[in-house]
Amino acid sequence: VNRAHWIQTPTNATMGKSKELSMDLKKRIIDLNKSGKSLGAISKQLQVPRATVQTIVCKYKVHGTVSSLPRSGRKRKLSPAAERKLVRRVKSEPRITKKQICQELEAAGTQVSLSTVKRVLHLHGLRGCRARRKPLLQKRHLKARLKFAADHMDKDKTFWRKVLWSDETKIELFGHNAQQYVWRRKGEAFNPKN
Repeated sequence: VNRAHWIQTPTNATMGKSKELSMDLKKRIIDLNKSGKSLGAISKQLQVPRATVQTIVCKYKVHGTVSSLPRSGRKRKLSPAAERKLVRRVKSEPRITKKQICQELEAAGTQVSLSTVKRVLHLHGLRGCRARRKPLLQKRHLKARLKFAADHMDKDKTFWRKVLWSDETKIELFGHNAQQYVWRRKGEAFNPKN
């Protein structure tokens, strides 16, 4: 058996392990061990270091598998409860910035990066989007618009030809003209908060 069973994994100067055995070769090691072959004999037959054979056999005896076990990974910066609180905060004030969120968390004793805040919000379906420009309407405005539409629904073309349309008119009554961003889910663009 040649060494074609080896699978190259990306090498990294800080990592000690640069190669991993194929699943077929690991299973073959276990089969040979079950048939009574010694670790040294398996190592010689398959041209695999004896220490590697021993590691695979021990792993099989302890865990009952030769598959790679899940790695623990990096510890989460925010607990699930803190993530839910963060999402509630952003939903109540969609125009809050990542920097403001980080400052609020830091004031509460938790230090996180901008990328952590972004990742958590993305996991919960919230994306940073440009705020849609829409008129600030109160309930009475909405009712008046609906009444106007209902009252004029049956008007014919001759009536509408006499109407002076004022589209493409920009009237800045309050606020500023700078582009603003909001955190929102798909389909929430025209929510009054967004």
